Amino acid sequence: MIAFGLATNTSLLVMDEPTNGLDIPSKVQFRKIIASVLTEERCIIISTHQVRDLDSLIDTLVVLHNREIVVNQTLDTISEKLYFTTLDAHDSQIALYEEETMRGKNAILNNTNGLYSKVDMELLFNAIISNNKPLINLLNTTTV
Repeated sequence: MIAFGLATNTSLLVMDEPTNGLDIPSKVQFRKIIASVLTEERCIIISTHQVRDLDSLIDTLVVLHNREIVVNQTLDTISEKLYFTTLDAHDSQIALYEEETMRGKNAILNNTNGLYSKVDMELLFNAIISNNKPLINLLNTTTV
């Protein structure tokens, strides 16, 4: 079905969990194929819980939660507003959201210093579904 959708050269292609059940080499091949057909005239919408499988292809993130669009931002805009990092136990920075890991705390901070970090979409999704209002409000504010 994916091959058919791509072969028709459709301007809009919607896929639901396209990497579900694929092994690692097949996921790599899928990413290569999708990247090779992306153009300014083609929009590919992918619904997935496996964002790490596709993060190199994503430029805009839309998060649906409780039947509402909670976030609809480009990754560039998200990384301008938020800073994703790992904090050690002695770090006193105040995080908008954090999760304990073996290496410390994976954290989302307000990006007040204009630093660049790769958007950790799984961490961001967890923050959003935990109903983190300060983070959601920050994401949805318009910067001038």
